[in-house]
Amino acid sequence: MDENTRPVKLLVSIVNRGKGEKVEELLQSMEITYHLICLGHGTADSDILDYLGLGETDKDIVLSVIENDKIPLALDTLDNKLHFSKDGNGIAFTIPINSVGGPITLKVLTGLLRREH
Repeated sequence: MDENTRPVKLLVSIVNRGKGEKVEELLQSMEITYHLICLGHGTADSDILDYLGLGETDKDIVLSVIENDKIPLALDTLDNKLHFSKDGNGIAFTIPINSVGGPITLKVLTGLLRREH
């Protein structure tokens, strides 16, 4: 591994529709620079949602590439600012990324290429 690159993971944040931009803004402030916001829609019927105490099925799914050393700060920030530890406010988790299409791609995903220029 190049000395300028670090291991990365995919941070998946799921929030109510319209909150994805706030997640992106918070992560961007920590120099986590690559994000994709997708629209999610749950399929549970209203009886199940009522039983679980959930209201909305429309969600924003924010996919972010994050360096391993930034994960604790990112998760703490999402919890402190968006109250992820309270029911119904959102959830975030990481998935390992084992390989990408070359060192330049990794630099683009982690924002390192932008920082070098």
